[in-house]
Amino acid sequence: MSNMDKLRLVMGDRNARRYGLIAATAYFLIYLWSIGNLTRIQMPEVLVFKVVENWPDIILRQPAPYLWEPVAKFYIYGGVVLFISPPNITLDLLLSALVYINISLAFYSYYIYPLRPGVIGLISLIPSLFTGFACCVPTIFLTLGAVSTSFTAFFISIRQYLLPVSVLIMLFNAYWTITHMDWEMIEIYETEKADDS
Repeated sequence: MSNMDKLRLVMGDRNARRYGLIAATAYFLIYLWSIGNLTRIQMPEVLVFKVVENWPDIILRQPAPYLWEPVAKFYIYGGVVLFISPPNITLDLLLSALVYINISLAFYSYYIYPLRPGVIGLISLIPSLFTGFACCVPTIFLTLGAVSTSFTAFFISIRQYLLPVSVLIMLFNAYWTITHMDWEMIEIYETEKADDS
């Protein structure tokens, strides 16, 4: 059985898909919040969409590595505002897709190894949960303020490397998990699942 066949089975599993979708959605929102594109301000406006006048000039402007200027604002409700930057959203969707795949694989692995969840299933779950955090570490440390000034300076200096490393780790983790799935265990799990339905 090829790795693509295994991935198709995982993506076809309702439980794995559900947990992957929950994690990816949470990650998508947390990432937008961590870069300041989803925030809460004191504004009475509700469901108002505003585009910045000079948006063609700033759409690809980067104030920091892997961070682009917003070109529009969407006031949602209760002061919640979404600053829209197409490159930021595209990058966030890519990272969220990787989180979705990794979490789906992790839970599927957990299901196919019911007698050894701590050894096999959770091993693949742990890297999936922490790799996505790496790209947002600088923002989290920046919020700690003056207490962590030296630590924050360190993370600012390596920020440009954290996101690519996160992507590589998530890709490697997904590949490692798929290649180490035992086909016999998959067959047993899929047979039991078919019998229960």
